[in-house]
Amino acid sequence: MNVKTIDGPILQVKRLKKYFPIKRGGFLKKETVFVKAIDEVSFNVKKGETLGLVGETGSGKTTVGRTIIRLYKPTSGQIIFNGMDITNFSENKMQKVRKEIQMIFQDPYASLDPRLTVEEIVTEPMEIHNLYTPEKRRERASELLNIIGLNPEHLNRFPHEFSGGQRQRIGLARALAVEPQFIVCDEPVSALDVSIQAQIINTFEDLQEQFGLTYLFISHDIAMVKHISDNIAVMYLGRIMETAPSNEIYKHPLHPYTQALMTAVPIPDPQAEKKRARIVLEGDISSNINLPKGCRFRPRCKYAKKICEEIEPKLEEKETNHFVACHLY
Repeated sequence: MNVKTIDGPILQVKRLKKYFPIKRGGFLKKETVFVKAIDEVSFNVKKGETLGLVGETGSGKTTVGRTIIRLYKPTSGQIIFNGMDITNFSENKMQKVRKEIQMIFQDPYASLDPRLTVEEIVTEPMEIHNLYTPEKRRERASELLNIIGLNPEHLNRFPHEFSGGQRQRIGLARALAVEPQFIVCDEPVSALDVSIQAQIINTFEDLQEQFGLTYLFISHDIAMVKHISDNIAVMYLGRIMETAPSNEIYKHPLHPYTQALMTAVPIPDPQAEKKRARIVLEGDISSNINLPKGCRFRPRCKYAKKICEEIEPKLEEKETNHFVACHLY
């Protein structure tokens, strides 16, 4: 099976759900309940662009990324990649698709096998997908280390001999080894120092321009997401609350949750920062097991109305290319 590029969105996610069953109760009587990690999530990603997926811990953004590449099996919905519905692909079929969809994980150390050298880590995907001869694989690994800013002499070293930023670069080289079209970046810089974060983000942007890559960039840092993304989707308790072009959502957020996230982003001007009113959300994020009736953000929203208690708002276009799930609009 060959994965071919088509016109239109490279990725379409339609009404995607992922529920995790858990057992709870006493010794004699147990019941199965479901953690609704993602609940009716829909979005498109065009080839060559970056969609930033942002939200608090527990919002479901990492689960979205892992479900897209089928590390998790979807409960329902559709995942369409390059025109193919891969939602129910067998593991054998998905292995061929994963040549085109790769993932970079949050922890740059835990995601690398400590028993393997850098050469083995980077060439392993090539071997799995039967790419190149053994000699060519080593040559390709050297090229990739040059591209991501490491010395080819590092091929014989082990992950523990590198800093966090260098390990994340090795993870990036591994993802690039099979020449993918689409990369899911799951909080790829959150475990790194701020100075290193900027270097890694610049590397991501350079590689996107060089290889025509498409990214799903997952992060809790909306300022960083704005810097790298063409469009931003804001998640809360398993649902997308707002999505728009990054500049639009940064300058003109509509959903109260997005507005609160934006006021938490520091402004470089000390005087403007001092005068700005901070929106502080009260209360804790609700449980993914017992979701609030109506709008799931309602318990923390100061604008909540009667309709918010009764009907869950749909994600609808309120302005050009600006979608929001809120009864205020």
